[in-house]
Amino acid sequence: MSASQPNQPKIGFVSLGQGPRLDLDSYHQRLLKQTGIKAHVIWRHVLDGLSHEALASMAAKDGMPAIRSNLRQSGEHSALGPGWTARWFDRDSFIPLVQEAIDDLEVKDGVDLTIICAAEEFPASSFRSNRPVVLPSIAMAAYAQLLANTKPTATLGLLVYGDRQRQQQQDGWAAKTWAGDLNLVFCGHGNDLNAAAEEFRSTIPDLILVWAYGAGVGQGEDGAESLSLKLGVPVISAAVASVSMAAKLLSSASEKVSS
Repeated sequence: MSASQPNQPKIGFVSLGQGPRLDLDSYHQRLLKQTGIKAHVIWRHVLDGLSHEALASMAAKDGMPAIRSNLRQSGEHSALGPGWTARWFDRDSFIPLVQEAIDDLEVKDGVDLTIICAAEEFPASSFRSNRPVVLPSIAMAAYAQLLANTKPTATLGLLVYGDRQRQQQQDGWAAKTWAGDLNLVFCGHGNDLNAAAEEFRSTIPDLILVWAYGAGVGQGEDGAESLSLKLGVPVISAAVASVSMAAKLLSSASEKVSS
């Protein structure tokens, strides 16, 4: 959490796992600075404090939309390092938890805006708020729609975590009437950008969306930028798209970084 200064906007970040996530905080602090915003950052991790029984009740069911979350667990080791593991949870079970985080950030902390740190799509109108809430799937889809307007048969690359979410991802894109003719190419190497670059080389997309919020974090200074340079195509990450949109939604009175 950054120190609060007078007249600085407050931005809430909601992760769909447990915290603290120093990697995500450092990454977003850097993105905010690059965007030219000084902000007081406040985190909520919606799985913090839940019992083993509560977590078990949220376990992903076969054939149902799921979200991959990071949990602290002694003796385990994941892409986040020792003491962490990743598990799949039912997507819709997050809706009340995220709504509670949005309400808490707005009422208790008085945030000007909230970013939900999850690339997967939720059903329309899942959340309500008094201040802007940035959903990364909407922020990223804007780039794809821009492409589709003038090149409807373009190839869109989607970098994801494996195949577990494939049907929900395909269903989400099928619901976008403007995306009907886009050629979707999925790559499941969200945890390995070098492997992703090799796989995408066989079908160079016109645009790549990093449809996995944490992909690339900790893999170099800017994983998406590195992937873009390797392939020679634009790569938009969920975090970059979200912070860029947030910058335009914040009050004009927000304090900017001096040049």
